[in-house]
Amino acid sequence: MNEVTNPAQDPSEFEKLLAESQLNSELKEGTIIKGTISEMDDDAVTVDIGAKVEGRIAKREFIFSKDKKELEVGDIIDVYLEKIENHYGDCILSRSKAKNKEIWAEIEKSFNAGELVDGIITGKVKGGLSAEIGITAFLPGSQIDTRPLRDVSHLLDVPQKFKVLKMDSKRNNIVVSRRAVLEETHKELREERFSQLALGDVVEGRVKAITDYGAFVDLGGYDSLLHSSDITYRRIGHPSEVLKIDQIVKVKIIKVDPEKNRVSCGLKQLEEDPWTKIEGKFNVGDKLQGICTNVTDYGIFIEVENGIEGLAHRDMLTWSSKKNSQPGNLYARSQSVDCIVLEVDYVKKRLSLGIKQLTANPFEKFNELNPIGTIVDTEIKAIKDNIIFCSLEEDIDGAIFSQNISWDIQDDTKDAIKKYSVGDKIKAKIIENKNDKIALSIREVDGNPFDEISNKSNGDTVTCTVLEVTDYGVKVMIGENGPKVVIKKNELALRKPDARPERWAKNDKLDAMISQIDAQNYKVSLSIKALEEATEKEAISKYGAKDSGASLGDILGKAISDKKTESEE
Repeated sequence: MNEVTNPAQDPSEFEKLLAESQLNSELKEGTIIKGTISEMDDDAVTVDIGAKVEGRIAKREFIFSKDKKELEVGDIIDVYLEKIENHYGDCILSRSKAKNKEIWAEIEKSFNAGELVDGIITGKVKGGLSAEIGITAFLPGSQIDTRPLRDVSHLLDVPQKFKVLKMDSKRNNIVVSRRAVLEETHKELREERFSQLALGDVVEGRVKAITDYGAFVDLGGYDSLLHSSDITYRRIGHPSEVLKIDQIVKVKIIKVDPEKNRVSCGLKQLEEDPWTKIEGKFNVGDKLQGICTNVTDYGIFIEVENGIEGLAHRDMLTWSSKKNSQPGNLYARSQSVDCIVLEVDYVKKRLSLGIKQLTANPFEKFNELNPIGTIVDTEIKAIKDNIIFCSLEEDIDGAIFSQNISWDIQDDTKDAIKKYSVGDKIKAKIIENKNDKIALSIREVDGNPFDEISNKSNGDTVTCTVLEVTDYGVKVMIGENGPKVVIKKNELALRKPDARPERWAKNDKLDAMISQIDAQNYKVSLSIKALEEATEKEAISKYGAKDSGASLGDILGKAISDKKTESEE
């Protein structure tokens, strides 16, 4: 029979149990503690954490090469205590979680200190790449390089440094950047290289990028702008016509800006300026032949000597004013062109050329046969922007502006133009011929109705014929064939009850006062109200005041009667 020891009777055994109890109370779940490897097999590692407490950890958690190769029974390792005892009575330990917390602490320390971490890029994920820095981190696509990369295969499994941008331990999320490391490195190289570049230096570089406005040349760690105007003395449509990516070129430093840390370079500055060879060679009136080098909306550029270009403005290309006379419809690049020198400035290096001047001006002959005041038969070719365009001869058009369509100043411009359509045959009068542009008038064909009131001024009374009665007033014609004017409703009578347009009918006669006249701009305003007010003042002044005992009706009646008598006499 085995003897059972009573702890109460054995002091040493009691002390041992007490120590174990105290050790168990010191173990805290969710912490990293020291443990001793007590046993190892093919599937798991048994770890003793003291107090006769052991836990088994799957071998797959020992993912680190050091753990796989060197761990032995008796080794002391860090483990993560998840549960002292689960519902099965087992102690739950984790090696990977312990290592993970250690690595998190190290990475967090580097993050707070702004230090870089070592790692490798392991593969592609949605939105970027995955990077192993002890634990798996996310490398966004925008943080891979300083410029977009189509192929990243050369970056995989290559030891390199990263900058930690963001850490979230709760979500086990770490965001890193390779771009920030490159930018910092480039910045140091740029600053060093910038200090070595001086104005006037001739250096060798590599074409790194080509844009619409020029190219960027790598000068050994520093990117310099090579503007399109500094590539060649010849005019080019695009820098890619001269340069290619990765092309090695010699350039001259033409500008250094220490404040903005910028350097500009030039390629053409290594060549002789062709303008220095032609001083006094060209004169106004010289006829030249050249090659069209560029076509723009405002004209064409013609190379008349190697590196010497002149501009033929769009107005200098043809005498025609038709739509098909746009530069792009007349000329193309590389086309041979005859031209004439209109202006030359050797200081500003500008050459103005003309092409239409090589042929006779059709406007000169037209003007001789059709001076200002001539009435012509024409046809409407187009209506645009409240302007009527008419064909006068093959290459000569005339324009009728909205204000020259009708004398009826109350006519809305749009309504006046709506009366006409493309293809209509009309008569028009030439009223202006300036700079080979002819202005026509429809309204002046039958004379100027304002001639009838040429001797009138503000305050004069005119007799009018009612043409139309509307809700907003009465439209009348002054005299027999004078201007057509709308007398607004508020100007129809001195007293509001009488200011009713329906008082009149078509062809009625009425008198009105000219309240405003602008003969130069053919504008006139009429008012019956002003006439009545003036008549009333005159009557009161001539025939008695209101407080004299006579009524206003008596006074006005007497005044009207006298006016009738005067008119009969």
